[in-house]
Amino acid sequence: MIRCVLAIMGSLILFTACFSCAVGSDTVSLWGTDAVSPSLVELCPVSTLEVDAWFSAPVTVVSSRVQLDKAPDRVIETVWALRDDGSAEEKTEGEGCCLRFAMEEGPAVGEKAYLTALVEDEKGNSYSFCVPFTGYNERVAVLAINEVRTEYDKPKVEYIEFIVTRAGNIAGIEIYNAGNATVPYYEFPSAEVCEGDYIVWHLRSLEEGLVNETIDTDESSGTDATITGRDFWDTQTKAPLKKTNVIMVRERKGGIVMDSLLVAESGKSEWPNDVLAAAAEAAVSCGAWGPTSLVGDAVCSTGTTPTRTIGRNEFSSDTNTRGDWAICPTGKRSPGVANPPFPASP
Repeated sequence: MIRCVLAIMGSLILFTACFSCAVGSDTVSLWGTDAVSPSLVELCPVSTLEVDAWFSAPVTVVSSRVQLDKAPDRVIETVWALRDDGSAEEKTEGEGCCLRFAMEEGPAVGEKAYLTALVEDEKGNSYSFCVPFTGYNERVAVLAINEVRTEYDKPKVEYIEFIVTRAGNIAGIEIYNAGNATVPYYEFPSAEVCEGDYIVWHLRSLEEGLVNETIDTDESSGTDATITGRDFWDTQTKAPLKKTNVIMVRERKGGIVMDSLLVAESGKSEWPNDVLAAAAEAAVSCGAWGPTSLVGDAVCSTGTTPTRTIGRNEFSSDTNTRGDWAICPTGKRSPGVANPPFPASP
């Protein structure tokens, strides 16, 4: 009887250890002989037919396949190869490795798929995972931040408006909301856009009839939805958009920065935490903001209200500085349409 109980307890401990090693919520299990097992650090599509996977230690692939979210019974065969170009050091500490998985046929742009694989390290430790990714976007549109509402007054919710400066598809474009420690990232679904289009990301969903407008711009109802702007609705809560913040737009996860906006309340002498300071430095280092990453060079957000948003002065040149921005007059918010002219920030 005692042996039976010990055996059951041992099984439960092993199961718990396996479950705790999840990458996201989709990792399956790991087992082996060494106390230190390999783990998946990051997975990222790099072309329409290729996905890179970074591991904490050198591994080889025992088996792998890709399945589509909309057709889980369909299996796409894959082959793999070791990337020996120094990429592993960018994602892992010590001697990790990066494997490139090549698919016979890739998912459509923005389509959700899963890479399932079993890998082994040189000591025989095995690691099995099933991790989602989205179909690679070869025709990435270029977006610029155009207007931001930081305040909430039900049913008026926080939003960020973008203007399309180059036509393409927005699938996978990533918004980094550095001031939100709980949900810092948002990724757009697949939608074709034209130069001059407006896109509005609403950070909460409070009303009925809200639709992510991936096809037509007049599908959604809701406060601040317009027939001229393409609306997308998030489900965040608890002040998701801070008045002291760094917002960045990347072409995809880990990709180049298209645009950024630094905002801060008056009286701030420095960024309130290291995350915001690092994001501000990253924005300046890639040329998306300037002249410095100091909080004093951010747009002053003091005075914003649900009807007074922070807007880009479309009648000024784009200098990537606070001089391009100002708080609009009361009631002149303009999601989904061009901003009215107003004086730039001093």
